[in-house]
Amino acid sequence: MGGYIAIYRPINVLLIAIAQILCAFFLDVDASLQNLYTGGLHFLVLGTLSCVVFGYWINDFLDQQRDAINKSKVKAISHLSQMMVYIHLLIFVSTALWCGRYLGVWFAGLFLITLVLLTLYSVWLKNTPFLGNILIAALHFVSIFSVYKLFPEIDIFLILHFAVLSGFIALTREIVKDLEDKDGDIATGAETIPIVFGQNIANIMVYVILLFTLSFSLVSFYVQKDYFQAPLLYLYYTYVAFFIVVPLYYIAVDIRYASKKEEYTRLSLWLKYVIFVGILSILFF
Repeated sequence: MGGYIAIYRPINVLLIAIAQILCAFFLDVDASLQNLYTGGLHFLVLGTLSCVVFGYWINDFLDQQRDAINKSKVKAISHLSQMMVYIHLLIFVSTALWCGRYLGVWFAGLFLITLVLLTLYSVWLKNTPFLGNILIAALHFVSIFSVYKLFPEIDIFLILHFAVLSGFIALTREIVKDLEDKDGDIATGAETIPIVFGQNIANIMVYVILLFTLSFSLVSFYVQKDYFQAPLLYLYYTYVAFFIVVPLYYIAVDIRYASKKEEYTRLSLWLKYVIFVGILSILFF
């Protein structure tokens, strides 16, 4: 049962749901639970998560050979029949499109395009340098920014801050995961960034992206001073310094010297941690 639940990546799914809910509630000074319900936030969250889970399932289904090399344990999806997998995928697609139909044409199109892109990612784009990584980063950005499309009263600067930060960290983590899974990618003929350009170049790419992310974050955090008054401003700056800026700097320094699978696994977990504390920083608003 635990293996079956793991296919859904419950922690990742929970983080996305929390991020959307917190953005909708805390980034709009006039937001209320009633307004969020009548506005259809629950349909946005359900539709988004249906797309996300669809992506996990189809990727695991098509990636069983590679995962058998990269992972220490065989994933539970390998024990399911093809028909059972297809039924799950149909349920996820139907749920996403039903939610999109309720929310309107823009969201129906968003969910449909997302499902198509995730299918292309699993079949082709994940094996292509840059394209697959950028796609996943863009989808992370859209998952946050879509909250603004549903609730345009949200502060546009703040929603862009969290959406852009989410996208850049996701891009970084995707490249780190490619470095982590290099052996399986080579065995299955994939052409990811570490394979095409080499491990050292991939490390440098991650380092540069993290430096850019840090620069963006520092400028954005400085502008956010107008949203707070002392002493909350100092508490907020202390939080982002110790829990976001310092860990990102640590990852940037460490990635330059990483070479083993275990090191990339650890750095990937650190990036997930930064995503988590970044989401919690929404509570300050």
